[in-house]
Amino acid sequence: MDTIFRLADFALTLLVIAIIARALLSWFYPMGKSRWSRLLLELTEPILSPFRSVMSRILPIPIDLSPIVAILAINLLQRLLWSAYPG
Repeated sequence: MDTIFRLADFALTLLVIAIIARALLSWFYPMGKSRWSRLLLELTEPILSPFRSVMSRILPIPIDLSPIVAILAINLLQRLLWSAYPG
C-alpha cells in the first residue's frame, strides 16, 4: 500500500515538473517544434485544457493562468492523498 501512495505522489510531482517545464519552454521556444516539446505538450495538454477552458470564461484576460491553477489543484490532490494515507 505504501508503494502505491508513493508512486501516485511521484507521478503527480512529475506532472507538476512537466507543467512548469512546458510553461518555461513556451516563453523561449515554440511548442511542438522538437520531440521534447511535443512530449511535454502531449503530457500536459489533457490536464491544462479543462483549466484553460474554465479560466477563459471566468477571467477574460490574455494571460494563460491554467498552469498555475493546475499546479495548485495537483498540490491539493497530493495533500488529500497523503491525508488519506493510512501509514
